[in-house]
Amino acid sequence: MLIDVNTCFGKNPKQRVDWSPEVLVGELATKGIDRALACSLRGVEYDFVSGNEETWKICSQHECLIPVATIDPRRHFGCLDEVERCAERGFRVVRFFPQRQGWSINSRPFFNICEAVAEYGLAALLPAGPPGHQSLIGELIAPFGFNVVILGAGYGAHAETYAVTSAYENIFCDTQLFNTPGSIEGLAFVSGAHKLMYGSGLLERYSGPSYTMLQNASLSEDDRWAIFGGNAMEYLHLEGA
Repeated sequence: MLIDVNTCFGKNPKQRVDWSPEVLVGELATKGIDRALACSLRGVEYDFVSGNEETWKICSQHECLIPVATIDPRRHFGCLDEVERCAERGFRVVRFFPQRQGWSINSRPFFNICEAVAEYGLAALLPAGPPGHQSLIGELIAPFGFNVVILGAGYGAHAETYAVTSAYENIFCDTQLFNTPGSIEGLAFVSGAHKLMYGSGLLERYSGPSYTMLQNASLSEDDRWAIFGGNAMEYLHLEGA
């Protein structure tokens, strides 16, 4: 099964584009992706409670979409309740947007949320962020014990990605910007192919480079298909999702 761990749908107030769930589903079908972790941009840009409701509703209508919750620590009130509600409803993964929303992972409100994420056995998606941010994820967030996938680490950040994923057993990364020759093979060599999960960044990014680079990487077929879906199934506990 091919799984994309990095997709979204909804409206971005800064861009006049069609990022509807139907467009996302169509893009996935074009690439032959069977399932995708997806969250609504309503929860990112406006209100995470109604955003999570929309995510659950849309993913219930499209079998290929796996719902991802999102929480914004700036709200404070209701954050821990929302983690509990989403976990009990059946969400397996929660995604955070610190740079986009203007808050820091090095903050007590976020630590409180991490404690709840760990308590309910969820996994988390976090952006690679600026230089040093991945190291903070390792130092500050990995000790909570839940699995974390770093999204969107680009060429200039790969050295940090290699170091962090090899140092912490519960830190993984997606392939969204692993689009330069040898980058996927480099992380597989340093940290192990089990630390990589296919992620495209749809609908906010074009999926072609990440897909083609993984498809053509110098890997064993077992490692290639683990990155394309097996690792997500195992480490994000998606069985039955």
